[in-house]
Amino acid sequence: MKLHGVADVLYGAYNRHDTAAVAELYDSNGTHEDIAMGHPKVGRAAIAHGLQKYFGWFPDAHWAPHVQIADPFGSVTITYLLTATLQTQMDRTIARGQRISLRGAHVLHVRGRLIHSSEDYWDAATFQKQLNA
Repeated sequence: MKLHGVADVLYGAYNRHDTAAVAELYDSNGTHEDIAMGHPKVGRAAIAHGLQKYFGWFPDAHWAPHVQIADPFGSVTITYLLTATLQTQMDRTIARGQRISLRGAHVLHVRGRLIHSSEDYWDAATFQKQLNA
């Protein structure tokens, strides 16, 4: 599937694990929130830092986007499948090579060419079940 605009660039940067490129897609006060976690990241540095931690745990993380829906007001929703292997201890979870396969959806709110805010919706129970299997 070919995505358009900022979504295409975002998933390319995610899959290269280029945290600086991801951060540059956000405006300087942009926010990203993993809804399941409930802790928004505010600003480019916080967004990059959060991704760096994630890639430390899951260095083979890969997002495969499926469906993109855009509205005329600057928001775009993309469904995806995230696959990855836990390779470093994550908080209290010991890495044993657990594979995750997690469906989710990003909602990007774009102003001009930059992301003003984004939300990432995924199932925390499924994630935990896969990590603890």
